[in-house]
Amino acid sequence: MAKSRAGRKKQSKSTFGPKQIIIIAVVSIVIFGLLYLTRQLAGNAVAFRDIHGLSFSADGNQLIVPAHDGLRTYENGQWHVPDVPVHDYMGYSGTDAGFYSSGHPGPGSNLINPLGLVRSGDGGESIQTLAFAGETDFHLMSASYESHAVYVLNPRQNSQLSPGLHYTLDEGQTWTQSAGRGVSGNPLQLAVHPTEANTVALATEGGLFLSNDYGDSFVQIGNLVPVSAVSFDPNGERLLFGYQSLFSYTLADAQISPSETPTISNQDALGYIAINPVSEQIAIATFNKDIYLSSDSGQSWETIAEGGIGKN
Repeated sequence: MAKSRAGRKKQSKSTFGPKQIIIIAVVSIVIFGLLYLTRQLAGNAVAFRDIHGLSFSADGNQLIVPAHDGLRTYENGQWHVPDVPVHDYMGYSGTDAGFYSSGHPGPGSNLINPLGLVRSGDGGESIQTLAFAGETDFHLMSASYESHAVYVLNPRQNSQLSPGLHYTLDEGQTWTQSAGRGVSGNPLQLAVHPTEANTVALATEGGLFLSNDYGDSFVQIGNLVPVSAVSFDPNGERLLFGYQSLFSYTLADAQISPSETPTISNQDALGYIAINPVSEQIAIATFNKDIYLSSDSGQSWETIAEGGIGKN
């Protein structure tokens, strides 16, 4: 009986020889290698906790995305996290000389919370406070691309501004309140003409509205309701706007035309629109943190971020 058991034990060992061990080892190495690579790629993926704006750099080389925890950039098909101080930018607006913003300072910053109105001319490496530090976080604001006029929708009384629409032509030193007549629906986004400081557009739940008198009176453009995103072309010739589809409004002849738009679900909508100042690129971001890029003025699109994760 003992001999029979020993024989069976010996036979069992012989079916699990060196060749099988090598195969199992190789397979294990491959599996663990793939798991490690997957974790590394996931860990290195550029993510967006929130998207608070969208712009191209003045040279057109970078798409810039302000997020809850600092800036993200997209250049030559790759996403990057710039090595600059991390702030929670709100009301971000890109210009030919950098950007204007509001929001909250990042961890370890010596800036006062909230930021009020700030400006950066070096890609966020340094921030200059212009007004209302420690007083107001402007979620709805916009700056003219070249004239640098800044419009804000002030949510509540601060040391200088009552609630409502205001603008400054001198970097926040003096402010003027706009009457805002003719607007209906809750405001969702602002856009200022790149050179004409008196021209401002307002996207609301009631549609798209345009003013040529510093926001004192607005007229409705088209009948699309609601409008969640609006942006002036850097050359000042048209407005791009939309909700779940993109449209173009030509200022010279007041014509509205539809543009090709990526498929956006019924549970999503356009959040931000950016137009490259030196090329035919257009970028759009949605509330669900998808980002699309077109290199041919909106005729075709590629997905460069999905659900808040950048795609390289």
